[in-house]
Amino acid sequence: MSELRDIMVYDEAHYFSNAENEINLGGVITELTESSNPIETEKQYIHEKSMRTTVTGFNNEFPITMDMVQGDEVFDDFYNLWYTRATGSDLKRDHIIVNLWEPISGSENTYKARKVNQTVSITEATGDPGAQKQISGSLRGGDFVYGTFNTSKKTFTETV
Repeated sequence: MSELRDIMVYDEAHYFSNAENEINLGGVITELTESSNPIETEKQYIHEKSMRTTVTGFNNEFPITMDMVQGDEVFDDFYNLWYTRATGSDLKRDHIIVNLWEPISGSENTYKARKVNQTVSITEATGDPGAQKQISGSLRGGDFVYGTFNTSKKTFTETV
């Protein structure tokens, strides 16, 4: 049996593209939850006592909260989308999720990763008196592409 190792929140890195397709690490994210939100259909035949459930797809969503830190590239981009009330395709960003606990053997600074093109939907900017402000909302939708990510070069390579 292999040795057990706890996977910590910091063992998963989140990178994001911006309007110029530059890739930046999400450095001031304080909360990020991945929800697959399965889309299900149910059916019951007359000879059965129980429903059958089939998962037909997913409605991927990542609720997100970020500290407002001027100069952090991802914050600046997401805040600008909210501030200007951007819509449609202007809100689309690639989100690359890197499993830092799964390095690729023989490849320096390269890890197992997933990429998903999502809509950035920032819904609010909040803060208590005397406290740092935050923005929050969700990253929504998209199908995953699987591959590897090099953290030095900031390049995603799809696995074929």
